Amino acid sequence: MDFLNAKLPNLKPLKNSFVVDGVENDLRNLFIDLFEDMMAATAFDANVIGNGQLGSMDLIRKLVNVDGLALIDGLNEETATRYLYKAWKSRNKNGRGFHFLKTYLQLLFRGGFVVEQMAQVKSGSYPNELSPLSRADATKYPTSRVRVSIDSSKTDWENIIKMEPILRAIIPARLVLYFALLTTWRNRTYIGAAMMAGATTTIYPAASQPSEHSWQLYTGAAMTVVTINVIYPKP
Repeated sequence: MDFLNAKLPNLKPLKNSFVVDGVENDLRNLFIDLFEDMMAATAFDANVIGNGQLGSMDLIRKLVNVDGLALIDGLNEETATRYLYKAWKSRNKNGRGFHFLKTYLQLLFRGGFVVEQMAQVKSGSYPNELSPLSRADATKYPTSRVRVSIDSSKTDWENIIKMEPILRAIIPARLVLYFALLTTWRNRTYIGAAMMAGATTTIYPAASQPSEHSWQLYTGAAMTVVTINVIYPKP
């Protein structure tokens, strides 16, 4: 359930009710056991049907399917699914926009996407010379086209086609949504060095055997330093 203290119905009033004899007590207990085993979860979901994200995952999946939300195979986390449905239902009548679009994509692809409104070169033939509006200058004008670029390592065209209708329904009707698979490269640079520094300290206490303490530090440089200290106590 969506809250930690959620409990299934247990018919406590019936458990505490009066019985005439042992037969009635056995029948009461039988009914309670059957209810808890076969109907309690269904009754709980029925009580929260108005806020489906509070119910069981079976209820969430049913409601998500009814509303047409597409969940790709990689989205198996319960918390993410609940949040997605809650965000979807909390929209008002005119609540279509980029906020929920980005929320939906974030839950699906975890940062592996870019949403960009596109700009067109004024002297070019629309829509053949589009580029992101965020980098547009005076030679370009904003258009109604919105590009969703998704990391190719996180999905494929089959999943994009599956979720395309719901994504188009999220944004205002005046905007045109289209998709692209994004390929990214990650470079790694390793910087290393060789250095060893060591120190050995021998302390002679006044009335016991000598004790020895060793300390070593390794950092990035090309040198070696060894220091030896001997400390004698006062007479």
